[in-house]
Amino acid sequence: MQAVAPWMAAAGDQPPPSTSDKIVRDASDALEATKRYTLRQKEAFQKTMQIELNELQTKIAELRKKTSAASAEARKDMQKAIQDLEKKKDEARKKLDEVNASTSSAWSTMKDGMTAAVEDLKTSYQEAVSKLP
Repeated sequence: MQAVAPWMAAAGDQPPPSTSDKIVRDASDALEATKRYTLRQKEAFQKTMQIELNELQTKIAELRKKTSAASAEARKDMQKAIQDLEKKKDEARKKLDEVNASTSSAWSTMKDGMTAAVEDLKTSYQEAVSKLP
């Protein structure tokens, strides 16, 4: 009678997976989970930035309406401020488009630039509002 190794008897004559196979499988699973998490983070960021840009667009439109009721001198200054806001909004929208087109691994490097562009737009908007008569 031939002796059978304990691991063979327990596995039904199948050798257990090698440790390296398990490590590769675990690493692959972890990589896939990380990719899914990163993609969810990217999508959440995109949605948040889109909402903020839409809100700022609405505020700029309201500011444009208020400007029409201002004096001629104030209107001139406000129109310039609104043009600057539109330019910054367009730049922020371009950055968002770049984030949208980026891979899930590259978007995080673009995140800071996008966030800075939106913050700059918000600051400029507040400055423009403070100039209203």
